[in-house]
Amino acid sequence: MDISLAYVLDLIITHAHVVLFGVVVGMIVGATPGLTSSNSTAIMLPFILTLDPTTGTIFVISLHAGAQVGNSFPAILLNIPGTPSSAVTTLEGYPLACEGKASLALGVCVLASALGGLIGGVVSILSVPLLSSVALEFSPVELTIIILFGLVIIGQISQGGVWKGFLSGLFGLMAATCGPDPMWGVYRGDFGIVLLYDGIPIVSCLVGLLAFSEMFKLLIEKDKQAEVLQQKISLKLILQGFREVLKRPVETLRSAFIGLVVGAIPGAGGSIAAPIAYQQSMTFSSPEEKARFGKGSISGLMSADVSNNACVGGALIPLMTLALPGSSTDAVLLVALSFHGLVLGPEFLTMNGDMAYAVLFSQFTAAFCIAFVGVLLAWVAGRIINVSMTVLIPIISILAFIGGFAETQLTFGIWIMLLSGILGYFMKKYQYVPLAFLLGLVLGSKFETNLFCGLRMGHNSFSIFFEGPIALTLWGLLALTITFPWLHNLYRTRRAGR
Repeated sequence: MDISLAYVLDLIITHAHVVLFGVVVGMIVGATPGLTSSNSTAIMLPFILTLDPTTGTIFVISLHAGAQVGNSFPAILLNIPGTPSSAVTTLEGYPLACEGKASLALGVCVLASALGGLIGGVVSILSVPLLSSVALEFSPVELTIIILFGLVIIGQISQGGVWKGFLSGLFGLMAATCGPDPMWGVYRGDFGIVLLYDGIPIVSCLVGLLAFSEMFKLLIEKDKQAEVLQQKISLKLILQGFREVLKRPVETLRSAFIGLVVGAIPGAGGSIAAPIAYQQSMTFSSPEEKARFGKGSISGLMSADVSNNACVGGALIPLMTLALPGSSTDAVLLVALSFHGLVLGPEFLTMNGDMAYAVLFSQFTAAFCIAFVGVLLAWVAGRIINVSMTVLIPIISILAFIGGFAETQLTFGIWIMLLSGILGYFMKKYQYVPLAFLLGLVLGSKFETNLFCGLRMGHNSFSIFFEGPIALTLWGLLALTITFPWLHNLYRTRRAGR
């Protein structure tokens, strides 16, 4: 493969405006509840097909990267996550906004996303062939253990106690069984309602649990919330958020690594990477920082955003080497590449090396666009919280209804959103955790699918989950993750005693 570096750089400079446009569109898409980079890319597919393959691919990747940071704006300012992967952001971002630190939280998310994209770009360029072969080694057995990392977080995020967290997560896991059985296709838990045959709409449920429930809270505590949220959005404080991220290089690298590995595994994505990165951040934080989790932790906030954008680079690895989409957005992109008649799979880099590396290097341009454009859009978006509650509540309601309708295109999605909103309000009131329920719902179907596939591979024997070096390594890491906080506290107590 003979590729001229000057030619690749020329392609990057030529398509810089495409990257900028894609990032801006992605941020707007990400900030709109109910819209995701995947469904927006699918809607724009006819337009994307009119572009040449390089331009179209760079536009889609830039849109995907922009959407990952755009998701954080409503999550921080309104407690409305755009996607399941940004739901973790609400856990730390919104409490910071309520403390008068919305500018700081926005700055943390912008730079964390930019660094995640930058690190993802570097690693995807240097190790495309290596990581793609490693990703192929992850069967449903290993995916089951990885999803367990995400489920472990459920009991650790409850301010009302571990048991309330686990009960919320268990309820979510039970709700995830609604719909067809992943192995045999038998319908269960639908109560005879045809509209539940495909399961509970996750986006509608997400918007209801975390956004519409917040509207009820604003209505009841309107004066209190108005006093808390009224604050000035300062460029100086946004840049201070940048400094907070730069103070945590280990946290950044660890979260980026998690995002890259999970993103490179087809079918995983940010909905798994963000909870794992958040949980690992909680595990390895100091006792003082750990006490801040759930109340406005900088480490917890940045870990989710770094891993989200690192997933974008990770997802490119199996796409460009194996023709396996690492995310739903990449699945739409794969359709576009096939339309242009490109050779996909292991020969893609050999046959289209200039295009492939132009796309990979464009992640650097996208990261810088996120850093600079993100500051401007964060400053503009931050003005939302200074709007009067009498105006803000109807706006939240309209956005919630749009988000409830967007996934199913049916009024049924709106009803699910309303019921989830009522449930979410009472869960918050009695200190149960809506996010734990949501994690159970999102990860439950993935866990069940991979668990049953693994059992079939092992002829209905659980021993297959404890065979092979990758599985045993993952079990060891999971055990360390669970026991490390207890061992660390025990060590500190004995050391203090001595």
